[in-house]
Amino acid sequence: MNLLVIGNIVSLIGAVLMVLIGLIKDKKRILMVQNAQFAIMGIGNLLLGGVSGAVANLVSIARNLYGLRFKMTTAGKVAFILVQAALTAVTNCNGWVGWLPVAAAAAFTWVMDTPNPIKMKNMIIFGQVCWCVFDASISNYTALVFDVITIISNLAGIYMIMHPGKVARGEA
Repeated sequence: MNLLVIGNIVSLIGAVLMVLIGLIKDKKRILMVQNAQFAIMGIGNLLLGGVSGAVANLVSIARNLYGLRFKMTTAGKVAFILVQAALTAVTNCNGWVGWLPVAAAAAFTWVMDTPNPIKMKNMIIFGQVCWCVFDASISNYTALVFDVITIISNLAGIYMIMHPGKVARGEA
């Protein structure tokens, strides 16, 4: 089996975990399962030549572990974003596309503690658009499909938040 197939199979496993995270209610459990997802997706990225994607996943694991133990401050957010940018600057072999996982992770890191669900969902959409382009560039087709599904589900979530009466009445 070649690396393209293996990388996509590994990414599929990580993407399934990403979907299952939506069923978890406890924030600590979400972060722990998300760490497993990031590790698996990082391996898939490495197999497909997406080093900066693997770096983004690795830094996101560190960020989540930090967030499990400490309150995320502005200084902490900036530190994680700078570490990710520095590691990407050293390891990026994908040109400008290799910076898209950094943009996605930085955006999520910046708003991860917001109580505003629409702001969070908009940032998730932005991040997934970045990942769509990156995943397409490294032939990570399984992740790309789940990126698009995530964008659609978050757009639907925003609609449901903004129009709760229409959704309840079946007018959506």
